[in-house]
Formats: sequence, structure tokens, C-alpha cells
Amino acid sequence: MEWQRNIKTLTEDEIKAWLREVDEKPFRAEQIQKWLFCQQVKSFDEMLNISPALREKLAKQFELRSLKEDQHMVSVDGTVKWLFETWDGHHIETVMIPANGRFSVCVSTQVGCAMNCAFCRTAKMGFFRNLEAGEILEEIINVNWYLKENNIFNEEGQIAQVTNIIFMGMGEPLNNLENVHRVCCTLHNQKLFNMGSKRMTVSTSGVVPRIKELVDRNTPCCLAISLNSTNNEYRSSVMPVNNIWPIEKLLEGVDEYIRRTDNYVTFEFVLIQGITCTPKAAKELIRICAPRRVKVNAIILNDGDDPNLHAPTPDEVDTFLAAVRAAQIQITIRTARGRDILAACGQLAHKKKNDQGVFERGSSLPDATPRQS
Repeated sequence: MEWQRNIKTLTEDEIKAWLREVDEKPFRAEQIQKWLFCQQVKSFDEMLNISPALREKLAKQFELRSLKEDQHMVSVDGTVKWLFETWDGHHIETVMIPANGRFSVCVSTQVGCAMNCAFCRTAKMGFFRNLEAGEILEEIINVNWYLKENNIFNEEGQIAQVTNIIFMGMGEPLNNLENVHRVCCTLHNQKLFNMGSKRMTVSTSGVVPRIKELVDRNTPCCLAISLNSTNNEYRSSVMPVNNIWPIEKLLEGVDEYIRRTDNYVTFEFVLIQGITCTPKAAKELIRICAPRRVKVNAIILNDGDDPNLHAPTPDEVDTFLAAVRAAQIQITIRTARGRDILAACGQLAHKKKNDQGVFERGSSLPDATPRQS
């Protein structure tokens, strides 16, 4: 397939520059972006206040829809997972989680991932490439199309739209910071999505230099850190990134972020039997959290591909949470969503179709509810 620039990747200034090149008025850039992100059109022909001649130029130069839906699956708990094919034949997954009037979307930022975390299925794919800003935005827009086409309403009785974005799907967002920054700025733009910065969360495994860069760029978002262990020995065993930036360096980056932004940081903490869900781990987590403006989002390990890692028992989880809360640390346990369709934390992965045209393990389950596009 021949590659064309994804117009959703371009900023308003970049569209203005292109308009000048093709002898068109630069003010059309704002109109074009409103059609893309407010009306969320599926065709250049729907841009009614744009001349047919300019629409033709746009269609020749740019791609409007670069993601093709191969499949979507609906969980028993209402979570929806999409399998999208990119223009160059790769696959990514996107998850929508409806809860308490919110419609949160967990977006992928890369095809695969290079971080190789032991508890994450995406790591088993390897890394292929970064997603463009336009592709990430299309993940969100595709969810909005789904909500509209299926007449899903919000609490005000209006057609629902995506309310929260979590950069926690496939990939390490901070290793694609340029495009993640562009996406956050587009979402935050009052003329376009008008999404508050507190409704966007960028999650990182701990790429310390880019945490600082996130602040330098003034990217409108909140920050979450996949801590997942409380000492270097255990963290390095499940998260190789810790060999480069150990916990001490990571916490220096967290402290600088908090100091410069005056925001809380969320520590994501996967509870793994015998590793992170122990009395010792609780004490170490308290030591890390007590002097900092942080909150902890605990996640019970979801089924993965590592036979050496197991979820703790309910009693072990309760004991761990009680110990941490007794020290006045804010910790919540995240309810797993979409496990039956492999949409929960750490379960996103995909392999290409086999010779029989069937998706291999990682993209669907036999007892899920697939809907072919």
C-alpha cells in the first residue's frame, strides 16, 4: 500500500504551510481541523464549507482514514477491544472501558514494545515502529464512531463520547514522545476536543530522561509510573528498564516532576504473588510513597505467558492493602476489566494471521464475542 501523510498528524500551522504551497488560503486550516476533530468526518467530501477543488487536493495528498478495523470484541462487563490494521499491515489494539458515566480509552502508541516487561503480553511481540499522532487520534475517533453508531448515551441523555484517555496500550509512550505530545495538544485544544489535562494520563515504565522532557514540553497530561516493584532486584527481574534507570534514578525523576508541575504522580503497582504482594514489599512501598505526593493504583496480575508469575490470593491482597493504608498511603485496587477478551492490563498483544487466515493467540479468545468489520 502506498503511504500518504496522515492529515490528522499535522498541526494547524503545518496545514497552513501546505495550503500556501498549493495556493490556498491559510485560514482554511482551522476549518479543516474542525471537520477532522469536531465533526470527525469519514471523508473529505463531507467538508461542506471547503471547495471541491481543495477537497480534491486534500484527497490526493493526505490519508484521512489509515486504520482499518479487523475485529472488535465485547466483554461481558461492557469493555470493548478493537483490533486495527495499520496502513503498512501491522496490527494494534485499542480498549474502551465504560464506567460511572465515563468512557475511557486505552490507546496504543507503538506497534509492539521494546521494554520486555515479564508480565506483559505486548512485550512478546517485539517492537516494529512508533504510531503517528494521526493514528493514535484515529483510535479515539473510531471509538467515538462506535458510540454514535450504536446509540450509546451518556448520563445527560446525549450520544456518548470518549471522556478520558489512558496512554497505556501497546508500547512505551515516552519512547514516542513527539507524537504523544502532539496528540495531547490536539486533545487539549479548546477549539477541537477541549479535553482537560487531568483527563489524559501518560503511563511510562520509567524512561527517566523523557519524564523531564515531558515537563519541558509542558505536555498537557497527568503522569503514571509503572513501578511494579519496590527494590531493584525484583524490579529488574520483571522490568529490564530498571537496569538502565534503577529505582533511585526513577524517584529522582518523579521528585523533579512533582516539584516542577505541583501534580500528583500515580504509581501503578502490579500485585504478583511472592514478589510485590508481601509484607516486605508493603513496607518498601510505604518507604517510597510516604515522603511524596503520589497515589498507588494496585493491579492484580492478569493472566500472561510467564508460568513463573502468579496472582496473589484474595487474603494476600487484603493483607497488603491493609498494611499500606495503615501508613496513610492512598492506594486503590483497580477492578480488572475485559479479561475474557484479553483486554486487561498487560494482555494486549497480536500476531499476524496464520496460513489459514486465522488470528493466532494474543488477539482473541474462543469464548469471546468477535464482530468482524
